[in-house]
Amino acid sequence: MHSLIQLSIVVLLLPLLSFVILIFFNRRLPRRGDFIGVGILGTAFAISAYIFWSVIVQTYDPAFRIAWDFTWIDLGNVPGVGPLQIKMGVVIDNLTSIMLAMVTLISLLVHLYSTGYMAGDKNYGRYFAFLGIFTFSMLGIVLSDNLFSIYIFWELVGLSSYLLIGFFFEKQSAADAQKKAFLANRVGDIGMWLGILILYSQFHTFSFEQIYANLAAGKFGLSNGWLTAAGILLFMGCVGKSAQFPLHVWLPDAMEGPTPVSALIHAATMVAAGVYFVARIFVVLTPDALHVIAFTGACTAFMAATIAITQNDIKRVLAYSTVSQLGYMVLGLGVGAYSAALFHLVTHAFFKACLFLGSGAIIHAMHHEQDMRWMGGLRKHMPWTFATFTLATLALAGLPLTSGFMSKDAILAGAIGFAKTEGGGIFYLIPVLGFFSAMLTAFYMGRQIWLVFFGESRTHLKPAEDDHHAAHHAHAGHDAHTDDHHQEHGVHEVSWNMRAPLVILATLSIFFVYSPDPLDGGKGWFMKMIQTPATVVGEANHQIGDLRTPVSTATLAAAVPNVEVPAAEAGEHAGAEKGAHSYADMRQAEIVHAGHAAHFTAIYISSIMVLLGISLAFIVYVFNIIDPEKTAIAIRPLYLFSLNKWYWDEIYDATFIKGSMLLANILSWFDTTIVDGIVNGVATLVRNFAFLNDGFDRHVVDGLVNFTAFTVNTTGAVLRKLQTGKVQTYVVMLLLAVFGYFVFYLTRLIY
Repeated sequence: MHSLIQLSIVVLLLPLLSFVILIFFNRRLPRRGDFIGVGILGTAFAISAYIFWSVIVQTYDPAFRIAWDFTWIDLGNVPGVGPLQIKMGVVIDNLTSIMLAMVTLISLLVHLYSTGYMAGDKNYGRYFAFLGIFTFSMLGIVLSDNLFSIYIFWELVGLSSYLLIGFFFEKQSAADAQKKAFLANRVGDIGMWLGILILYSQFHTFSFEQIYANLAAGKFGLSNGWLTAAGILLFMGCVGKSAQFPLHVWLPDAMEGPTPVSALIHAATMVAAGVYFVARIFVVLTPDALHVIAFTGACTAFMAATIAITQNDIKRVLAYSTVSQLGYMVLGLGVGAYSAALFHLVTHAFFKACLFLGSGAIIHAMHHEQDMRWMGGLRKHMPWTFATFTLATLALAGLPLTSGFMSKDAILAGAIGFAKTEGGGIFYLIPVLGFFSAMLTAFYMGRQIWLVFFGESRTHLKPAEDDHHAAHHAHAGHDAHTDDHHQEHGVHEVSWNMRAPLVILATLSIFFVYSPDPLDGGKGWFMKMIQTPATVVGEANHQIGDLRTPVSTATLAAAVPNVEVPAAEAGEHAGAEKGAHSYADMRQAEIVHAGHAAHFTAIYISSIMVLLGISLAFIVYVFNIIDPEKTAIAIRPLYLFSLNKWYWDEIYDATFIKGSMLLANILSWFDTTIVDGIVNGVATLVRNFAFLNDGFDRHVVDGLVNFTAFTVNTTGAVLRKLQTGKVQTYVVMLLLAVFGYFVFYLTRLIY
C-alpha cells in the first residue's frame, strides 16, 4: 500500500477517534475534552498538509492518481445477477489532496474557535464529539473511490448535520430545522440512489474508474436518454446536499445550530459534498444532463441573491449568500467550467468560513443579538473582526485582488463560452443571471457591512418585545455570570482563540495564495492542477463525431484550434488509437476555448456589475440618497416577495406539507371507515353466524342427539319392565305374540 494511502486512512480515522473518545468520556475529562478534539484535528490537518505538499507541490502532475481498494462484501455468484462483490477503497488525486487540506484546516479552525464561542454550554463535550463525526463523514466522501462508499458517508453527513443543526434541541425552531434539513436531503438522496442503481444495473460495479472505462467502451446497454436520466438523478443528491432549487429551503433554517457549525456546514462539509460529488461524476454526464445542471445553478444563484438583499438576520444573509454561491459552482460544472467551479468551491470555503465565524464573533459581542437593524458602529470596538470580515466580504463580492474575483469570474467566463458554443438563445440566460447575481451579492454584502460596522449603535432602537436575548442565552447554555460580564464591559473584541481563525481564513481569501497574477486566466497552480477530465459520453450522430467513435487528437486540434486538449486517462478509450478522443472531449475543449476567449469580457462585465452593486449600497445606506424604508413601501409586493423568500416555504406548506397531511387524513379515513369497516363488518358477520351456528348446534344438533338418547332411554325403561325374570311372564308374552301373528295372518287371508 502506498504511504500516502496509509496517511489518508489515518486522516480519515482521526476525527472518528475524536468522536468516540468525546461521546463516551467527555464528562470525565478536563474542559470536557475540547483539547482532544483540537489536538486530533490539528494532527489530521498536519498529515493532510503533508499529502497536499507531496501531491501538489512536489509531484505537480495534473494526472497524478493513486488508489487502493479491498473486497468488503462478497456474496459469490448470485442467481440472475452473477458475481456480486462490493468493494471499499481510497483514491488520492490532486482534487482529493486539496479537499483533504481544506476540510481539515477549516474543521481545525472551527474547533479552535468553538473553545471560545461555546464555552459554558452545558453540552460542550457532546458538541465537540459531533464536530468529529461530521468531519469524519466529509473526509469519507472525499476519499471514496466508488459510488457505494460515497453514499454511505453521504448519509453519515446527513446524520451529522441533523445532530448539529438541532444541537439546541430544547428550542422548537431548532428541532424543526433539523427535521426540515433531514427530510429535504432524503428527497435528493432517493434520486441519487436511483441513479447509482441505474449505473450498477449496467456495469455491476460501483467503482468510478470501471464505470468510466465501460462507458468509454460503449457498454452502456440502455439508450442515451437513460444515461441522461441517471446523471440527473445522481445530480439530485447535489440538489439536496448543496441546497439547490427546489431543495434549497433547508439551508437558511440550518442557522438554528451553533454559529461555528454554520461555518463548517457552509464552507467545508455538507454543502461542499454536493459540488464535489458532481465533479466526481462529471465524465458520465451527458450534454442534456449538463444543461439541466447549468440552468439549475443559474436560477439558484439569482433567486438566493434576490432573497438575501432584504434579510435582517446577519446569519441568514450569509446563508442565502451560500445558496447563491453554490449556485455559481453548480452553474460552473454545468457549463463545463470544471476547474473554475472547483476553484470557487475552495476559495468560497475560506472566505465564507471567515464570514460565518466573524458573524459569530459579532453575535458573541452583541450578547447574541443577530438582527443587523440593531447593530452599527462595531468597527471601533472590534477592529480585528471588522478587518477580516471586510476582506472576506470583498472576496465574496468578487472584487479584484481577492480569491473570489478569480474563481467567480472564471465561472462567468465559462458561462459566456458555453452560451456561444451552444448557439446562444436561451443559453445566454445563464451568464446573464450570473452577472446580475454578482451585482446583488455586492449590494447585500455592502448593506451588511454598513449596518453592522458603520454608523452609530442602534441597540437602543430595538423594541422591547423583540428582545429574545435571555431566552436565547438559556437555550445556548451561557450562564448568567458570562452575560453580566458582557453587559458590564460592553461590546469588545473577541479573544485570541476566536480571532486567530478569522485572520488565517481572511489571509486565504487574498489572490496571491492561488496565483501571482490577480487576473489569472487559468495560470494559477489550482487551475493547472485541477483540469477537466476526459469525458466519455456525448450525443450520438453529431456532426463532429459519434458517442462511441473516437476522434484523433489531430482532428480535435483542427476543429478547436489554440486550445490544450485534455489527455485521456489510460484505458479510458478502450480499443481506440493512442491519444484518441470522443465527441464529448471535442465539445468540452470547444467550451473551454470559448471560455478562455471570454475571460476578459467576463472580468469587465463582472467588475461593472460589482461596482454597481457596491455603489447602490453606498447610495442607499451611506449617502441616504434613497430611503430604504420608503423604497420598500413603494415596491411593497417585490419587497415582500424577497423578504418572504419567494414564498417557497408557504408554497411547500400549501402543497407538499398540507398535501401530505390531506393524503394522510384521507388514508386515515379510508383505514378507519373502509378497511376497519370491512374488518368490523366481517367480524360482525362471523359473530352473528357463530351465534346462529351455536343455536343450531344447541337446539337442532344437540336436540336430535338428546331426543335419540331420550328415545333410547324411554324404550329401555319400557323394555326393562318386560325383563322380569319370571317364566310365567315370558310364556304369556309368547302366547300374546303367537296370537298376534295368528290375527295378522287371518287378516291377510280375508283381505
